[in-house]
Amino acid sequence: MAGKVLLTGAWRFVVVSLAALLVLLLALYGADRFSEARALNAERDRLAGLVRLTATSYERQLDKFRLVAITLADDPDVRRLIERPDGAAATTLNDRLSNLTAALDASVIYLLGEDGTTIAASNARQPDSFLGQSYTFRAYFKRALAEGAWEQYALGTRSKIPGYYIARRVVTMGGRRGVLVIKVRFDRLENEWASSIGTAFVADGRGIISVTSRPEWRFQTVAALSTEARRQVSQSGDFGTASITQMPLFAENAVVRPGENYRSRARYVAAIDPIQNGWRVYVLEATEASVAAERTANRLKVLLAFGLIGALIAYSIVRRRAIVAAEQRDAALRIDALKERLVQANKLSTLGQIAAGVGHEVNQPLTAIALRIQNALKQISMGRLPDAKKSLEEMGSLVERAGAITGELRTFSRRSARKPGAVKLSAVLSGVRLLLNDRIERTRTVLNIDGPDMSVFGEPIRLEQVFVNLLQNAIDATKEKGRIDILTNVDAEWVTVTVADNGPGISVEQREKLFQPFATSKAAGVGLGLVISHDMIAEFGGTLEHVPTETGTTFKIRLKAAS
Repeated sequence: MAGKVLLTGAWRFVVVSLAALLVLLLALYGADRFSEARALNAERDRLAGLVRLTATSYERQLDKFRLVAITLADDPDVRRLIERPDGAAATTLNDRLSNLTAALDASVIYLLGEDGTTIAASNARQPDSFLGQSYTFRAYFKRALAEGAWEQYALGTRSKIPGYYIARRVVTMGGRRGVLVIKVRFDRLENEWASSIGTAFVADGRGIISVTSRPEWRFQTVAALSTEARRQVSQSGDFGTASITQMPLFAENAVVRPGENYRSRARYVAAIDPIQNGWRVYVLEATEASVAAERTANRLKVLLAFGLIGALIAYSIVRRRAIVAAEQRDAALRIDALKERLVQANKLSTLGQIAAGVGHEVNQPLTAIALRIQNALKQISMGRLPDAKKSLEEMGSLVERAGAITGELRTFSRRSARKPGAVKLSAVLSGVRLLLNDRIERTRTVLNIDGPDMSVFGEPIRLEQVFVNLLQNAIDATKEKGRIDILTNVDAEWVTVTVADNGPGISVEQREKLFQPFATSKAAGVGLGLVISHDMIAEFGGTLEHVPTETGTTFKIRLKAAS
């Protein structure tokens, strides 16, 4: 009965906690929506006046140069030069235009004849003078000549500097025509916008950005252009080789335009003011700071109201996470212990296979030692002490050999310290040869080891286990009179060891399961050798892989070189 009460109470706590959490989330969601709308409206109110001021500053500068263009188009000297081109008159007009350009802070003022050739220019005395240059290809020349006036933003063909071209038709009393052009640069205005307004730009009727406080945005678009529009822009040559692409902010729908609601992925709010010829002035303001400030304030109010509930939920979450973390640590420890047992089991299984061979290897020096003991005793009894000494020295060499074999066997059988470091490949391969020497000689296998002696990052015992597994498999595959090649190569920071045999190879079906546990083609095998070897090499930051070949079997081990 008490158990039922406790269970009911626990469930009640869970239900109440979830309900409180749901209410808190709904309150926070509502606070966020309210914060976003309030911040967006505040920014819109502020930007509405700012974009009008921005547009006014832009239009005021253009109006000044439009008035100059109208005045110059009616100037007698200009008309006279169009009517009767004269070198002296052209020089006088060049100087006037140069002085006027400096006074007005214009880029350049120039006069085109009816054939589109420049006959006077403010930069006549400069190396990049427009004199004699033909501009019949420019839209502002053709349209102004035909319609009386035209304006466009384009990249300078000679200077490669963008500017706004204001063109006015000039008509003489004799009916001859020409076009007066003023190129306006907006460097100063753009710098003023950057320092006082922030992000502001002008886009033409197609949405192509021209004047901007962010130069990297120039010639990008606020809307995607159609294929036909792109073709027309490319053919006009107005923007040189610039790539006319949609600005990422607008392509990603990250700008909230007038009349639109706030979006979570929005990063800017825009105010737009239409000006002449379908052009628009944009002022953008990042929403992150203002929305974040509103969110923070409103969330704090909500969180304060739900403080106690939040604290209880947070405590429950932290406690649960601690329990889960402890369980994960225990599971990880159990997995590591299981892996270690599997490695040791594989090692003991391998030792069982090579024990007879190692016994035979040890028995040979022991038999030789027994013979030399008998010889030494006879030689001592006969007084042949030098010969007895030689027999004893030979016994010492044989004892060292037997000790090396049994020592290698003990080393291989014990657990690894699992402390990777620099390991000499020659030492590892020498140990492997000692352990497998009897099988190699008995099967008359040719073992060829070639390549530089390198130090690699790993553990001696585990690396021995990997090579023993591979060589055991190779000897099993080649049966008798086989050949095994162990080749070492160095490539930058990696050492590659290739173990190849001339056996029958591995079938396609077997290749797919090579590194799967318990997949083996041997009658007495358990299918763990390659899996364990693969994992051990991976622990050292290397790789063990099978290399498909037409004949035989080849495995490639890549290990990090160690100094």
